[in-house]
Amino acid sequence: MGTRLAFNRLLHSDWSKSPKKRWTATAHLRNGVWYVDAPQITPSPHQFLRVLFNDDFKTLAGFDFAIGLPASYLMRIKIDFLELLLLLGREPWHEFASVANLPDEISLYRPFYPNHARRGVQRIDLTSRLNIGSFDELFRDCEKATRSRGTASPVFWTLGGKQVGKAALSGWQEVLKPARKLGASLWPFDGPLSSCVSTALTLAETYPGEAYQHVGMARIIKKQSQEGRRRAGLTMLKWATRHDVRLLPKVERLIVDGFGKLASGEDPFDATAGLFGMIEVVDGRRAEAPASMAFSKGGEGWILGQTDIPLVQRVV
Repeated sequence: MGTRLAFNRLLHSDWSKSPKKRWTATAHLRNGVWYVDAPQITPSPHQFLRVLFNDDFKTLAGFDFAIGLPASYLMRIKIDFLELLLLLGREPWHEFASVANLPDEISLYRPFYPNHARRGVQRIDLTSRLNIGSFDELFRDCEKATRSRGTASPVFWTLGGKQVGKAALSGWQEVLKPARKLGASLWPFDGPLSSCVSTALTLAETYPGEAYQHVGMARIIKKQSQEGRRRAGLTMLKWATRHDVRLLPKVERLIVDGFGKLASGEDPFDATAGLFGMIEVVDGRRAEAPASMAFSKGGEGWILGQTDIPLVQRVV
C-alpha cells in the first residue's frame, strides 16, 4: 500500500470522436473518503475545459484515448510528442489531423489512414509510406498484449472496430492542446504523478480494458449487453464497499441496473470503471506504471495503472 496522492478530484472520460458517445464520471475526496457521482454526457470542449480547470481542486483527469505516439515514428520525425502538439495546425503539420483517403496521401506529416473502409486498403500502404518495417512497429509498448489483456489498437490505423485514431485526434485538438496552453501537466511526460500534482490539473491516458482487471472484474466482459454490465457491476459494488468508496444513489442504481438496456450503456459503464481504476492508483493500492519505466518527455506515453510489461518487447 503506497501513499495516497494529493489529488482531491478525479474525472474519467470515455472518449469518442462523436460527442454523443462521450461520458465522464467524477469522484470527489471529502474527509478522506471518495464520493462517486453518476457519469454524465461530457460537455462541449469549451465548457469541459472550464470544468477541468477549477482552482478549488487538485484534479487528475483520465481519458480513454491514446496520448503519445509510437517510438518508430518519433525517431523518424525527430520531435517529441509534446513539441508536436504545439505544432499541429502549422506547416508542415497542417494536415496531420486529416486522415488520408489514399496511400499517396500518407506521409510523416499525414500519418493516419484510411479515412474510410474501401476495397484494396492494406496495412502495408501505411507502413511503406511511413518507411516503417512492419505493422507491429506502429504499436506503442503500452498497447501490446500483456499477461492480463490482449493487444489494443495502434493509433495511426483508423480501420476496424478497435480503431482509436480519430478519437485520439479529436482529444488532442479539443482537450490536450488547449489544456497544455492553460498550464495542465501531462502524465507521464511531465514526470510521475507525485510531481504533477503541484499543478491544478493533470491529464493522463487510461484504458477501461486495463482498469477492469484492477478492480477485480473478469478478464472477458460482455459490456455490450445489459446483463454483462450487470454481472460486472456486482464486482464494482464489492470493490467500492471493500475500499469505503461511497457511491451516490444515482450511480449505484445505474450499476445495479447494468447501465440500461441499450448497447450504448457501455459508454457510461466504461467511464465509471475507468474512474475506479484511477482511484486504485491515487489511493496507492496500485503503481501508476512499471517500476522500470523511465519518465521522459520523448517517450511514447503510457496507460495509467498498467504495470504489466508487454509480452513482446521492442527489438532495438
